[in-house]
Amino acid sequence: MSVTFEQIILDAKRIANRLKDREALGDALLLESESVNKQIESMRQFQDDIDILNKLARDRSNNQLITIIHQENPQIREIQQENRLLKAALEDHQHALEHIMSKYREHTQAKILNTKVNFVEAFTRHHQSADIERRDELIRQQTAKIQEMAAVMQRVSQLDEEKLNQEQEVLSKLVTENKGLRELLEISHKYGSGGQKIMVDDKSTQTDSYLLDELIEAAVTARVNLSKVAGVSTSTQAASSVSPGTSSSAAPKSPAVTSATATPSATKVGSETTIPSAPSTTSDKSTNDPVSSTAPASTAPTTTTTSTTTATITTPAPSTPSPTQAAVVAATTASTSAS
Repeated sequence: MSVTFEQIILDAKRIANRLKDREALGDALLLESESVNKQIESMRQFQDDIDILNKLARDRSNNQLITIIHQENPQIREIQQENRLLKAALEDHQHALEHIMSKYREHTQAKILNTKVNFVEAFTRHHQSADIERRDELIRQQTAKIQEMAAVMQRVSQLDEEKLNQEQEVLSKLVTENKGLRELLEISHKYGSGGQKIMVDDKSTQTDSYLLDELIEAAVTARVNLSKVAGVSTSTQAASSVSPGTSSSAAPKSPAVTSATATPSATKVGSETTIPSAPSTTSDKSTNDPVSSTAPASTAPTTTTTSTTTATITTPAPSTPSPTQAAVVAATTASTSAS
């Protein structure tokens, strides 16, 4: 007969449970034995005490015992008398306390009967005070809300005023810059393209790149005319206007192009002059100012080279200012100071 592993485990568990039960039974027996030992020890002590008393009693006679008892009797009587007196005092105290409490109850009952309380009036007064408190609390809340709204409105008005001032400042700057650019454009058309004067509308202008191309073309034409009218510049003036980042020598800036931000170049090969396309114009719907929103306002002097020739064409500055140059410089200075 084969024994399985599960049966072995079950037997081990059963044996372990039996061991636990026997250990518990042994502990209980130990406790009982200890209690029995204590009882036996106390009985032995009692017997020893009795033996000691018997030995002491044997040494004395009956007369001595009687005299001892008679001596103890008066003390016992005194203690009994004191107990009786204490009981009588306690009873008297209880009677006095009951009498005082009865008088107090009568007095309080008389006070309650004499005091007539109108509960309806008290209830009404309480509700009225509660209503007044609720109204006061509501008034305080409304006042706090009104103060908060006033503070918010004041802050909004301040922000609105600041924003309006900023917009007015930007608008004034744009208007001033637009006027300066229009003056430059008019000067360029006047002195650069045969005295043709442009008519400018003060109300609004179209946002198109044609105006910028026309401005660049007029500035380049004015430069060419000024270079034809003026004499050959000295070598020191040409050297002072050379840019350190260019590989070829550059010409000094013309007075008509001092406010430029981008530098489109004019390339001249032989007798042909080429003008590059200008960057696109961004329209400003708020101010309707196409000139003020464009990046380049005039043309800066540049160095032009070709792939087939190494010659560099520069625009020399005149040694003696002409009336045309004086007018251009005055207009540029006025626009710069206004902006």
